Amino acid sequence: MKVFFRIIKGGVLALVCIAFLNSCNPKASTEIEKDDQTVHVENIDFDLSMISIKGDIQPFSTEITIDTVDVNKYLINLNLYTDFPTPLPRFQMDLKYPQNLIHSLWSSRTWSNLSFINLPSYARLQSDYSLVAALTRNSQNRITLGTYDQFESRFTQIDIQQIPDSLVFSFNFFNESVPDAEVLEYKTQIMVDLSDRQFSNTLREVAQWRLDQNTKKKVSKIDLSLQPVYSVWYPMDRNIPLENITYYFDSISSMGFRSILFDDAWQNVVRFEVDKDGKWDPSNITTVKEFMNKARESRMKVALWYSQPFIGAHKFIFEKFDGRYLQYRTSSQPILDVRYPEVRQYITEMYSSIINEWQVDGIWFNYLNGYYPDEHIIITEDRGRDFVSVRKALDSLRTQMEYEMTYINPEISINQSYQAVGPLHTSNTKTINGFLGITVLPDVREKMVNNRILYGEYSPFMEVMGIHPKDPAIDVAKKFQAILFATPYVSYFSYTLPDELQKTLRFWIRYWKSNVEYLLQSDFKAFNPVQRYTIIQSGNHTKNIIVFYDRVAPHDLGFFDFEVADIINSSDYPMVSVKGTPTGKVDYITYNHAGDYISRGTLSFKRDIAQIEIPIGGYARLIVK
Repeated sequence: MKVFFRIIKGGVLALVCIAFLNSCNPKASTEIEKDDQTVHVENIDFDLSMISIKGDIQPFSTEITIDTVDVNKYLINLNLYTDFPTPLPRFQMDLKYPQNLIHSLWSSRTWSNLSFINLPSYARLQSDYSLVAALTRNSQNRITLGTYDQFESRFTQIDIQQIPDSLVFSFNFFNESVPDAEVLEYKTQIMVDLSDRQFSNTLREVAQWRLDQNTKKKVSKIDLSLQPVYSVWYPMDRNIPLENITYYFDSISSMGFRSILFDDAWQNVVRFEVDKDGKWDPSNITTVKEFMNKARESRMKVALWYSQPFIGAHKFIFEKFDGRYLQYRTSSQPILDVRYPEVRQYITEMYSSIINEWQVDGIWFNYLNGYYPDEHIIITEDRGRDFVSVRKALDSLRTQMEYEMTYINPEISINQSYQAVGPLHTSNTKTINGFLGITVLPDVREKMVNNRILYGEYSPFMEVMGIHPKDPAIDVAKKFQAILFATPYVSYFSYTLPDELQKTLRFWIRYWKSNVEYLLQSDFKAFNPVQRYTIIQSGNHTKNIIVFYDRVAPHDLGFFDFEVADIINSSDYPMVSVKGTPTGKVDYITYNHAGDYISRGTLSFKRDIAQIEIPIGGYARLIVK
C-alpha cells in the first residue's frame, strides 16, 4: 500500500495529517481521503495520529509517499525538488504519538552513556544518529524511528518534545548546518516500526536498514579467528618493557587467547622517530620484529592498533606538511589534512610499511569514519587539495589503504572498517577504553548492548577488560560477564596473576568460545534500558544464555522453548527468579564463578514463578525435559 501526497511549490509547507483508525479486526479497513482520491488501507491496527511538515522551502516542491513495508512497519519517503540548483532549506517533520503508551525512550547517543531516560522527567532528548525508540515498561516496542538520506542523515536531528497527552518526534533537517551543495533534488526516508515486539529487535532491524542503504561503505564482520584477544594495554601503560611480554606467550596461549593486540600505547615504548623527509623505517625496530617472531612460534596472531595520522606534532612531519593541517576539536595536536593527495599517499605508505615489515595479521585504526572536523573548515591557502569534503577524502583514503594493505597481505584482518559508533565517537579515549574496577560495569554493559543493537554480529565494540592481581575472583567473573555478548579483549600481568584468578578467567574464556554461536550469532534481546540493561538474553531453540545484572522482577521465559538455558547471576544477590509455564520438568545444575559444581535439583514453580539459588558470579544450567 502506498499513500501519496504532493505539496505544491512555494511558500510555507502546509500541514499534512495522516490518521489511521484503530481496529481489532484483522480484516477491518479504514479510508483516507486526500486530493479527491480515496486510498483503501487494510489491516491497520495502530493509531498514527499526525504527521506535519513545516518550514519555508521555496523554490522547492515536495512529495510524500508512505509505503507499507510489513505489518505495522512503514516507510515515509520525502522528496524535495526544484528546477534549478538551490541550497537546501531548513524544515521540520513532526510525528505525534500518544504519551500514555510510552514508559521510556531510547536514543542513539551510543557512546555517551545517556542513551536512555525515564518518563516523565526527561526534559528534552535529542538523537544525533537518527535512531530513536519509545518503549513500554517491559521493554516492548511502541514506536521505533530511523531516517536516512544521501548525506547519511548527518544534517538531521530527531528531537522529542512533550505536548498535552502526546510526544512529538521532530525530524529537523539542516537546522544547525547545511551541506556545501546546491541541489535539484533531495530525498530522505523515515522508517516507522510500530510492531509489538521486544524493542531491541525492532531497533536492530531499523539500524540494519540504515546500514543497508549505503552500499559503498564496508562493515566488517568479527574475525573470530582472532578471538579472544590479549591486549597489552594494561602492562604497557605501566611501562613494562615490550620484550618482557614474549616470555609469557605459553601462558597466554594456554589461557585460550588466539591473538595479541598492541593498542596505541606501544608507541610509548618503541622510539617513533622519522628522518628529515618525514619517513619512518619500521625495520629498525628490532624489538617489535623479535616480538612478532616469538608470537608466531607460539601460533599466536598479532594485531596492531595504529593511529596515524595523529603525528602532526612531530617536527619533521610538521615541516613537511606545513599548511596542510586541520585543527582537531578534541586535541591541540594538529592533524594531517587528508584532502591533499600527498597526505593520503604518505599515510598509506606508513601503514603499508608496517604490514610489509612486521607482517601483522590484523590492523586496527580509529579515525577513518568517526574522526572528522566540521565540513566548513576555512583554508586560507589551498596547496593542491583534490577534495573539499573531509568525509569524502577519508573515504578515498580508506579505499586506498585497504587496497595497499590487502595487496601485501590478502588475509589481513582490517577490524575497524565499520561505520562510526555513534555521533560522539570523536576521540580515541572513547574508541578503546580499558576498565579495571567493577563500578564502571553498567557503563561498559550499556556501550556493548548499544553496539549490538546498532551492528548485530558486526558489532565493533571494544572495551579492554583489565585484571589487577588483587582483584577478587568473583569480580573477574563479573567483569567478563559485562562483555560476554561481545568480543573479549583482556589485559593483565600474566606473571603476577594468582592461580584463583587464572582459573576463573580460563573458565570464562572457555565458556565464551564454546558458546559463541549463542552469544553472537543468535537472537539477542536486552531488557530494561533505563537501568542500563539489567537482563540480557541471547540464543535459539537449542540453547539460551540469560544474564541477570541486578536484582529484578522474575524474568519471563514463557514456555521454556529451548533445550538448555544458562542463567548467569552477575548481580550482587545470590538468588534469581524466573517465570513461565514449561510443558515438562526443568532440572538445574549450579556452578560458582570459576565453573565449579555446586548443586543440582528441579525447579519448583509457585504461581508460575521459580527461584534458583545461584552463587554471585556463577550460573545455573537449566535442562528442559
